[in-house]
Order: sequence, then structure tokens, then C-alpha cells
Amino acid sequence: MKRIFALILSFALLLSCLVLPAGAMFDPSPVYQVQAQSAYIVNTDTNIIVYEKDSTKQVSAGGLTKYMTIALVLTNYADQLDNTFQMPFAISDYVHNTSNADMRSNETFTYREALYAMVTRNANEAAMGLAYTLSGGDLDGWVSQMNALSQRIGTTNSTWTDACGIDSGNVTCAVDMYLILRYLMSFDAFVEISGVPTFTMPAKEKHRSPSVLVSQNAALSKSSGGNYYRSAMQGGMCDVTAYKKDSGNQSYVSWANQDGATYIFCVMQSPDTCDTFGYANRRPALYETVRLIDWVFDTFSIQAALDTDLALAEIPVKYSADTDTLQLYPADSMMTLLPSTGDGSVTQKYFHLPDYVCAPIRQGDVVGTVELKLAGETIGVVNLIAGQDVDQNALLLTVAKIREFLGSLYLKVVIVLSVLSAAIYGLWLLLNRWNHRRPTRKIHRR
Repeated sequence: MKRIFALILSFALLLSCLVLPAGAMFDPSPVYQVQAQSAYIVNTDTNIIVYEKDSTKQVSAGGLTKYMTIALVLTNYADQLDNTFQMPFAISDYVHNTSNADMRSNETFTYREALYAMVTRNANEAAMGLAYTLSGGDLDGWVSQMNALSQRIGTTNSTWTDACGIDSGNVTCAVDMYLILRYLMSFDAFVEISGVPTFTMPAKEKHRSPSVLVSQNAALSKSSGGNYYRSAMQGGMCDVTAYKKDSGNQSYVSWANQDGATYIFCVMQSPDTCDTFGYANRRPALYETVRLIDWVFDTFSIQAALDTDLALAEIPVKYSADTDTLQLYPADSMMTLLPSTGDGSVTQKYFHLPDYVCAPIRQGDVVGTVELKLAGETIGVVNLIAGQDVDQNALLLTVAKIREFLGSLYLKVVIVLSVLSAAIYGLWLLLNRWNHRRPTRKIHRR
């Protein structure tokens, strides 16, 4: 029952924030030329797509596959993360000589520790061992659940073939990774786990002392992250295949928050050559991510697009002796993403209003709407409300109704029908009189 409730709660939260994002509006190329094959940046406060590049292009998922395994674990076991399991020996061969956290067979771990190992070290044995245990050894069944959950989250271009990402059949795209990460962010445990630059793994059966897992997300660590460090970084995961080889393309999916604004960054297949920081271990996708983080927070901020104290429009009023017009004000200031150097005046406003309104009117009545666009894309629609009470004048209403009646189609039809009826009746009378005046022939009998 708890699992069902957790699933319902998670999807409710996801659906409440996953309104269809507005189209991408901005281009970072004047500041930084994105070299990744595809990218997708969304402001989660407004659902505005800040930047998009071939975001539905299918690419190898690699280590990002673990995000889907973590999603399945949290969906079904979010309230059981301190339960324990023993690392199965059966998965040793599959993950041999790949990304790991040195979690050895027959050692005992909590689900939470396995999640920390996945997020910080992209540990394949953590993902496979937990999946093997929770599925009762049915890894194919676990993968089937991953694909089912992925589709429920809304992905359309992803396929999952194992729990950790070693298999080349794991594929995804930037938009799908955005949806998966946003779903994961609805879990407090995931947010907490993702934000740590290091995690201390307790001593285990084959580890006499605790060990420190240093996150591969160098942007989290002020002490060791170097030029990658960004205080806004909240968490992220990399396709570490390229990282381990120190060559080739690389993907990075993360999120950042600064001054109350949150963005998700999905940078897919960045070439190794784009990282110019000069470190031995190049992180091309993280390099592009932090450059884009700088661009986003230097360029945009959440601002009020409208001033609720300023009238936006004026509309004619009927049946009032007090005023001929009514001023309309925005019902909401509509906090939205705007260029930091501008204000609400950079938006284009499109009004949807009736030709007039009729008294009586109460202050606060909704009269119409204003649609706001930025760079040609709709960023929101706000109600326009009456700025004052307007009383009705009975005499003006009566006169107007009489005029309306006199000019109505109904009256015109009645008059035409009446004239026709009178004409027909008059004709009938004439014919009747004519018949009565005609002399009758007398019949003479002989």
C-alpha cells in the first residue's frame, strides 16, 4: 500500500509541474557555441525551454541508465531505503573492470548506500546488485519494469536493456532525460543524495574501515572541483564511458539552482575536444554544462512581467451614467523568466477583450485576458479584471432596451408579418364586398 501511495504521490507531483514547456526562445551562441550533438535546458519554475538543440535525437544512454534504475527503486521502495541486502556474487562478471565503488560480493549494504554509490561513482555493481536483489534474480523482469515506468513518466525515445548502462542497447534522448530527472527531483532522498560532493561508505565485511566515495560531479566540490565547480550545481550524472576512456563523446544530465531559480541541463554527446580547462581527466559534457550554467544565470532572472497597479487596457461601458470607459488591470503579476537586463516591457502583449461591457460591474470581475509573448513564444496568459465598481443607470438601460427592441430583427419580422396579414385581410374584404355587389340573376317561371 505504501508503494502504491508513493507512486501516486510522485506522479501527481510530476504532472502538476510538467505542463507542456513553452518553445525554446534563446540562443547562447553569442556567449558560448554549444558543441554537443543535442541539448535541452528548461527553467522548472516557468516550464520555459531556454535552449534546445536536436533534443529528440536518440543517443547512447550509458551510465545515465542508472537514473532509470534509481527512479524504479524510489518509486517502489522510497520508504525502505534503510533496508539491507547482500551484494550478490552473480553480478561480479557482468560489471568486472567497469565503473564501481568497490562493493564486494557478500558484503551487506542498505538500499540508500547503493544509491549513494550509483550517484557519486556511477557504480555498476550497486545498480546491478540492487536490481538483482529487488527483482529476486529476475533481471529481465527488472528491465521490463524500467521500461514501463519510463513510458509512464512520458519518455518516447528511450529503451532500457540493463540496470546500469553497460549494455549498448540502452538509448535515450535529451527530452527524455529531462523528464526522468524531473521525476527523480520529486523525491527528497534523491535530492539529498545527489547534492553531496563525497559520501563515506561505512566499514563492511571485507572493508575494515570506512571508505570515501568522491562524486564524479566535480562541479559540486569547491575544494577539488577546480574550474568545474559551480555553487549553483545541485546534482548530476554522467555517461562515464567516455570519461573512463578519456576520449570520445560524453553526456551529462544535471540541475542547478541560484537565487530561487532552477534549471535542468541535459547535454548529450559533447566531443572530448570541447573541454579546454586543461585537466588530465577531461569532462567535455560537464565543461559544456558549467558554461551553460554561467550563461543562464548571467542572462536571465525570474521577474514580474506585469504590474498589478497599472491599468493595461480600457474598454467602453454601457448603461452607466458614471463613466463611459472601464480600466482593466492584470489579475496577477506573472513571475516569469526574463532577460536580466530588461523588465516586463520586453514582452509583447496581445489582448483578448469584448467590444464593450455592460453595467453593473464589480471591481475584480474578469473582463478578458492578455497573452504575453517573448521572442515570439507565448509565456503566459493572465486575466484582466475591472478596476472599479460601475453602477447601472435604470433610465439608460430602459432607453437602450427600447432602442434595441425597436431595431431588433424580431420587431421587424412582426411588422412585416402584420403588414402582410393586414394586406391579405384588406384584399379579402374587397373581394367579399365585390361579390355582394354583383347583381343576382332572376329566374322567371312561365
